[in-house]
Amino acid sequence: MELTTSLPREVVETQLARIMNSRIFFNAPRLSRFLSHVVQESLEGRVDRLKGYTIGLDVFDRPEDFDPQTDTIVRVQARALRQRLEQYYAQDGVEDPVHIKIAKGAYEPEFLVRCSGKRPNNSERSLPAAVSISPSIAVLPFDDFSREKHSESFSLGLTEEIIANLSRFRELSVFSRSTTERAKLDKLSISQMYASFRPDFVLEGSFRISERTVDITINLVVASSDAVILTKHFSREMTPNAMYVVQDEMAQMIAARIADRFGPLGQYAHRRVGLGRSQKWETYHWISQYHRYGIQLDQTDRSAIKEGLSKALETDGDSADAHAALALIKLDEYRVSIDNQPDKEILEQALSQAQRAVACDPESATAQQALAVVRFHCGEFDHFEAAARQALALNPGHGDMLAALGICFTARANWDMAMPLLDKAIALNPLQPGWYHVPKAVGLAMTGRAREAVAEMHISPLPGMFFYHCHMVWFLVEANDMEAAMDEKAKLLEVLPDFERFIMGHFRAWCTDDALVSRAVAGWESVGLTIRD
Repeated sequence: MELTTSLPREVVETQLARIMNSRIFFNAPRLSRFLSHVVQESLEGRVDRLKGYTIGLDVFDRPEDFDPQTDTIVRVQARALRQRLEQYYAQDGVEDPVHIKIAKGAYEPEFLVRCSGKRPNNSERSLPAAVSISPSIAVLPFDDFSREKHSESFSLGLTEEIIANLSRFRELSVFSRSTTERAKLDKLSISQMYASFRPDFVLEGSFRISERTVDITINLVVASSDAVILTKHFSREMTPNAMYVVQDEMAQMIAARIADRFGPLGQYAHRRVGLGRSQKWETYHWISQYHRYGIQLDQTDRSAIKEGLSKALETDGDSADAHAALALIKLDEYRVSIDNQPDKEILEQALSQAQRAVACDPESATAQQALAVVRFHCGEFDHFEAAARQALALNPGHGDMLAALGICFTARANWDMAMPLLDKAIALNPLQPGWYHVPKAVGLAMTGRAREAVAEMHISPLPGMFFYHCHMVWFLVEANDMEAAMDEKAKLLEVLPDFERFIMGHFRAWCTDDALVSRAVAGWESVGLTIRD
């Protein structure tokens, strides 16, 4: 190792982000704040402020009469931080080119580089990889060994319910279903999944439906070693109520076993069996179809799903999940309308369905999420934030929900809320759909990092999607890459020839920040697009 004081600021900040996004630091907010503070103060040349007293005030919110001689919080936390850094560099950061160290008896960080013949520079640096929070679990779609016509819906619902129940544990990180569906589709082995996105555990299983019973077998696997540490078999009568009991029992049992391995996971709320849930197979089928549609953003079957949900609710009106799914589908119709004046009646219908969902089950995170995003589009921002907080409290580890709420906070230009939600969504769902990256790129562009915004969009391109191309035009203009911006404009107009007439009605339907709208419009006009307001 070579000690240096001349590393580029961007290289140090990239290493800091890599450390803070690691599984070792992600669940240590106080130590992360401590580390970020001393590194940033050092980069700003304010090492004279790295004293026990000032750190106590700035990091640990101590009062002005704080005495570091009698209150040892800074010394104790500094020791914990040094130990945590040593653990990080012994595990996740063993190959990192830059090491951040805090010497014993001091608070000023030291920056060291590997003696490999050259130092990292701006062009060589890469963004820190999103990693899971420890302990983490990936729930694979269950293998179907039955021949019943509704078994596909059962598989989808079973996977979704296990993820939802496991996500209630605040100390447990659960990868999104779109990640595990991709892994299953690509036929990744558990060792390949571990190399790709580092789950601590993988839950795999199978089921067989025959006549009036369902038989389910699960295996809980340690991903790093591919060792099965738990096998469990369930057999139940094939009725909706029993089906939900099995799902809850499995999720709670698995999480309890993980708790034995890693220590207490804290209090969690048992979802009340039957409350706000579908009691009819038809409703359950359409809810499952909606979840597949929602994750894949495939609009082909939207009308069929909406019609199916509406018909099912005629005889199964207490299903919170069905009302929430219908609310989100109607909201999607409102958002993608190509009319300059989106249909407010559709929005009112979405609000009515979301309110009904919450009335059926106030403890449903999906219902609260639906109410939050509909309130947002109604311009009721206080109500939006209240419902969003409730949804996050009920299910803090669901990647798609975090990303959806992150989009709303992005449209409000509330970067303190938006960026952490989007970062966590991406960390929980490393094989995430591309739309996760668009709002994060907006945040990067609006905070003066246009080139990073372009790079973020390239992580998961969405060719043929107008919203991808129109944002990319804007970011490329701000990154001063006009040639690429003109190429992107051609792709945009090929996808949506009527973009100039359509965009302002669409953009203002979700974006409430005038500065954000102005920046986007300026970008589009820079390539010769005439925006009609």
